Amino acid sequence: MLSYRKKVIILFSLLCLCFFVVASPVSAATAAPGMLVMKLAKQDLSVASLDSRTAVSGEVVYRMTPKEKTMVFDLTSFSLVGSSVKTKQGDSGPLSLVLKPSSAKSAYNPRTRTIKSQFLLEVHYPLIDKVKGYIEPKEGQREKDDYRSYTETFAGSLICKLSETPKIGRSAIKMKEGAALSLKMEPREKVLGEVAAITGEFKVIDVIVWPKFYIKKTINIQPVFVRYTPAEGCFGGTTTATTGGSFPTLRDKAIEIWNRCCIGLNFLTPVYINNDDYRILSSAEEAGIKAAYDEPNAIEVYFVEIGDPVGIHGGGVCYSSGTANAKVITYDANLPINLYNLAHELGHALGLMHPPGNSSSGSLMEPSGFCADNPSLMSPLNCDNASNPLLVTPATIKLCTRNTNMP
Repeated sequence: MLSYRKKVIILFSLLCLCFFVVASPVSAATAAPGMLVMKLAKQDLSVASLDSRTAVSGEVVYRMTPKEKTMVFDLTSFSLVGSSVKTKQGDSGPLSLVLKPSSAKSAYNPRTRTIKSQFLLEVHYPLIDKVKGYIEPKEGQREKDDYRSYTETFAGSLICKLSETPKIGRSAIKMKEGAALSLKMEPREKVLGEVAAITGEFKVIDVIVWPKFYIKKTINIQPVFVRYTPAEGCFGGTTTATTGGSFPTLRDKAIEIWNRCCIGLNFLTPVYINNDDYRILSSAEEAGIKAAYDEPNAIEVYFVEIGDPVGIHGGGVCYSSGTANAKVITYDANLPINLYNLAHELGHALGLMHPPGNSSSGSLMEPSGFCADNPSLMSPLNCDNASNPLLVTPATIKLCTRNTNMP
């Protein structure tokens, strides 16, 4: 018969074996995913339209999930901005290319370290707005401030050959040799059909990030003020004044609330437009002020005193929402009531609609009208759905924790 000591040893060994058998699959199943961020900087691509070319910048992001000694890659973000191309109807204006949700399928070959992806893109360029106009907000909405553009759908294919086997660490890991990409995008659903297939091969810088925290992305915001000659007051007709009195307050409130989503607003140095008429802006003058200054790598925000008629868009308006060509108009007269109007309009620029679209009821994205404040509440849903091709990961990656103040 076995001694008591031997029985204890055998029993302990069996328990350890059971724990190993049970725990191993659980550990594998719960392995922490990672993110592969590939940044593109002015990569030259060919465009079939009139043998033109476009220089694209932006980023491609894959979610990486360890699985059975390999890695599963899911394309979660494809956001590019391309320079204008020549078309039969004139220059296209900057190209905005962004991934359509749930449209991507990817496969990874660990032997060759190659990711192959098929996906759909939402493509916009200002020539579409010039020819087709904007999609009118629905009748009956409390606030008509979200004018969306007609967009085209492109089918994309991407082959990415990594220079080394990706590894998920506890901090950012940069691949020394980056990756080689082969990209092809072809029109599938046309509005104007002026931009044909876009193709190219190039190298990128790759970064793998530990996903326990969110990456803080940034987007450039270009304030535009109006310089005018006041007709009244102590120096009426003899000096100049500018709009933008609300800028410091609206800027600070916008920065604060979008930081909750790990989205940094990088406000550039204000620029000025000389035009007395734009001080009080009518709907007929909106096209003019938008054309008066354009910064391709930023969302322009035009500050005027008030709209004419008052409250035509509530406290402001966004055109070409969710695209790299988005432009915002906001009113100095929002103060002292509506401190979060700029934050709200930038939400439209980031692709968010009024509830119950892709944003939360009761949040910042609630329409306010002119005489009410947009709520100072940010939700996880708003954060998840905020997107724009100009929203990119900075060169120095910052990890961030979301701090939303509503469910």
